[in-house]
Amino acid sequence: MRGRRKTVKISEAEWSIMKVLWKGCKEDERGMTLGEIVQELSESTGWSNTTIRTLIIRLSEKGAVNIDKTTGIYKYTPNTPESECVKYEVDSFIERVFDNSPYELMASLVSESNLSEKERKDVLDILKKIKD
Repeated sequence: MRGRRKTVKISEAEWSIMKVLWKGCKEDERGMTLGEIVQELSESTGWSNTTIRTLIIRLSEKGAVNIDKTTGIYKYTPNTPESECVKYEVDSFIERVFDNSPYELMASLVSESNLSEKERKDVLDILKKIKD
C-alpha cells in the first residue's frame, strides 16, 4: 500500500524500552534522555547503560525511535504509536497461534479464563458494540 508506514517488529527487550518512551513522552513531549530511560529500566531489568543504549540504537535503525541530536544531550522519542505496535503483535499472535482466527482467540480467552462478573459484562458490551 502506498503511503502507509510499515509496522516495526520489535523484540521483547525492545518492548521494555518502547513502553518507557511511550509513557515518558506522553507525560513530557520533549523526549527522554538516556539517563532518564536508564533510571526507569535499570532496577527492574538489571540492564546496564550500554545495553539500554544498544537497544535504543537498534530501535532507531528500525525506525521505531527518533533521536534528536540538535542539543548537547540526545533526546529519544517514539516514532511508532503504541497502538500500531500492539495491533501488529496481536495480529501476528492470532495468525501464528490461532490460524488467523480471531474467533478462536476469543473463544480461548473466554472459556479458559476466570473472568469476573464485571469482566464478563464488559466483554458482552464490547461484542454488542460490534454488532451495532
